[in-house]
Amino acid sequence: MRLAVFAVLALAGTGDAAAETCGPLAVKVPAKFDLNTKFDAAVPELVDFGDRSLDPFFERLARVARGTPGAIVRIGAYGDSNWTNDRVSGEIRRRLQAAFGDAGHGWVSFGIAWGWYHHQNLQHGTTGTWSVWNPTQNFKLDGLYGFAGSSAESTQVGATAWVETAKTGEPVGTAVATFEMSYLAQPKGGSFEVIIDGESKEIVESDATKPEMKFLRYKVKDGPHKLVVKVKKGRVRLYGVALERDTTGVIVDGIGINGLSAITWQRFNEASLLAGLARRGHDLVFEQTGTNMWSPQKHLPLLTKVIEQWRSALPKATYMLWSPADFMHPDTNKSEPRMLQATKEKHEIAKANKIAYWDQYGAMGGWGSAVKFHKIGWDSPDGVHFGPYLSAYIGERFVYTLLRELARRVEKDPKLGCKR
Repeated sequence: MRLAVFAVLALAGTGDAAAETCGPLAVKVPAKFDLNTKFDAAVPELVDFGDRSLDPFFERLARVARGTPGAIVRIGAYGDSNWTNDRVSGEIRRRLQAAFGDAGHGWVSFGIAWGWYHHQNLQHGTTGTWSVWNPTQNFKLDGLYGFAGSSAESTQVGATAWVETAKTGEPVGTAVATFEMSYLAQPKGGSFEVIIDGESKEIVESDATKPEMKFLRYKVKDGPHKLVVKVKKGRVRLYGVALERDTTGVIVDGIGINGLSAITWQRFNEASLLAGLARRGHDLVFEQTGTNMWSPQKHLPLLTKVIEQWRSALPKATYMLWSPADFMHPDTNKSEPRMLQATKEKHEIAKANKIAYWDQYGAMGGWGSAVKFHKIGWDSPDGVHFGPYLSAYIGERFVYTLLRELARRVEKDPKLGCKR
């Protein structure tokens, strides 16, 4: 019910007729939130430190809002352990798709890199034995984690990795029209079978003279489907799969990587990272880290390198940094002082690189907010990680921030999103 109400509030005046005439676009920003506390803070504005760096994203989003045929906005949302379970990105996905259209779930990695790696409004898993490599806890020296920080490898004949659309009745994610999966072609690579809805599509040989990310694309009739990858022989290493639809709307790639920081970003093989990012073609890419960043002097140079990689792979995209979340110090049960400093650092890094910035720390209420959320049970018992309510709280406020900014831009430029 919450999503249905939000969809009505979020957008009016869209559809094919609006797209053809390009008349006025009414973007209604919700007057109140679904999730509230007695200590809510004002939601911070988006800050654009660039030369109108947010313009391309909101132009694209306005095209989607007008119902322009074929218009899709793709968002790449990186986060640390608070995002590994897709709760924050899942809330963002549901709300944006309720407002603008469900263009597909987007990316999910094969394998379960962490016990709590699970995407919202999607079914996925493995059978048999898999080693799941990642840059933070189960290293592989080659750094071939793709763009999403995870690759799953198996030598067990018959082992499978699978993904399936959401169960009937879920608000989004119940249909797919295209599966695009990626895998590692490598010396002495094995073979695997691709099966969709129980039907074998092909057997793929992954042997190659040198390591290279490769892609397989399968079109299906828009609707519920299941894709299975089965090891046939030898060593098979997979990255993941993107689920998309041929309909106007929004896609949110939720890329949660436990322990992600400016330091652990450096463990990605750059060629693999860039190849995956370029293939996804995000219109907006942002990251929410800082909880695991305890080296202030390294923050600016290392995160600047990450931003430079984004620019190399996605030269037309919009880039954004989020401040970290407040959390409780385990010894004092008070806010961790380092997060206040890390928030200031993220602000200055965004400014130095002339990109966008959003203050998640401020959206929570700033210093002391983690203690307040802990008292009402919205976080996890450790006082560090988000619980379901706090995840949804942050996701709702970020979507509100996007809608508020879009409404302001449409008011200033009524032809935003029109063909010019």
